[in-house]
Amino acid sequence: MDNKITVKQFIAASCYSYILNWRSEALIIDPHISLRQEYKKYLDKNRLALKAIIDTHTHADHFSLAAVLKKEFKVPVIMHEKAVSEVATQMVKDGDELNIGEGKLKVIYAPGHTDDTINLYSEGMVFTADVLLIGSVGRSDFQNGSPESMFDTLQKLKALAGNTVVFPGHDYHEKKSSTIAIEEENNPFLKEGSKERFVSNMRAKVLQKPFNIDNIIRVNRKGEALSLEMVTPKEANLLTGNDPQVKFLDVRSVLEFNQAHIKDSINLPIDMLAAKVNELSQAKQAYIVLCRTGNRSPMAADMLIQSGIHPVKVMDGGMVRWQKERLPVVRGEGGVSLERQVRVIAGSLVLSGILLSWFIHTWFIGISIFVCCGLIYAGLTDNCLMGMLLMNLPYNKKLYKAKLGGGTCSIGDE
Repeated sequence: MDNKITVKQFIAASCYSYILNWRSEALIIDPHISLRQEYKKYLDKNRLALKAIIDTHTHADHFSLAAVLKKEFKVPVIMHEKAVSEVATQMVKDGDELNIGEGKLKVIYAPGHTDDTINLYSEGMVFTADVLLIGSVGRSDFQNGSPESMFDTLQKLKALAGNTVVFPGHDYHEKKSSTIAIEEENNPFLKEGSKERFVSNMRAKVLQKPFNIDNIIRVNRKGEALSLEMVTPKEANLLTGNDPQVKFLDVRSVLEFNQAHIKDSINLPIDMLAAKVNELSQAKQAYIVLCRTGNRSPMAADMLIQSGIHPVKVMDGGMVRWQKERLPVVRGEGGVSLERQVRVIAGSLVLSGILLSWFIHTWFIGISIFVCCGLIYAGLTDNCLMGMLLMNLPYNKKLYKAKLGGGTCSIGDE
């Protein structure tokens, strides 16, 4: 392994980005709109000079920070030669090499998820973007995606050494990395040896598209993230305190909002925003849009701006940063998360089975055994049948409605 290259992984929801460095030189892979401050802190703390930005493909589920970093650091943005982009300044193709100091990254053209996807390989590690995920693969119904191309790309990756560390562009189960060998053993898509069966299985899946996908692609192609004005929580607090016409617009779900929110903020979940644009426009107010971490709020702000609503700002870091800076919040009763509901009910059933078997009949121990088997199944498969049943209760449908809109980039996480 080329141990001269250091890897730092950053996580924004299910999106992974990376800073790679060799001594004092660094590059960023797939920078996320919500992580601007985190990247800057890491670069400053480690005294790293940013030399380049790589977008492995045109993202369709979140805004790229590439245009913003390009302007701030005066560095090139690298993409594949098939990318449709007004941001990219250097186009690469299969087999090209990129340098970080004396460290090298080899470009692997990796179509399938989109036709402009690249993977990046250095001895002992590969950055697989939205192609090879942990236990899954990327979907193939985005920009010129193709299951046939996806299969061919996976064969390239299977040819790498088994101990090659896989760093994906997404993970929906909080797994940070894997290896080629582990994926060959456990990933059903990588294990599939028949191209015909692979293509048939991929085409059989009908998946929901990510929320606001067309606007996200437009923003990323044109670099329109530059037009989004970001403010810190403290700046936002001053703006709303000094001008009653400036309002916080919280686009989180009802459940998230009820648990903790900023006083006098307006709650309008992002999947309901389009239906309320006219009302927001007629109010003739200025809005500071926020969400939990800063992933949904830029999308919401773009929707408002495209609808002719001005001025609109985005609160950097969302409620997580607001609370980290110890700014005031209103705490409500909120709702009980599904995870907590499952814990309470499962624990109650196990206890009831034990007590009933002790005082009435030993057969009642079967209740406890059944629940324990269900929990083991949930842990092994990441599918909780009790949680699925609870989600259908009217109470949970109302609370979780706004959190469930939109698809993912994975073929296996719908």
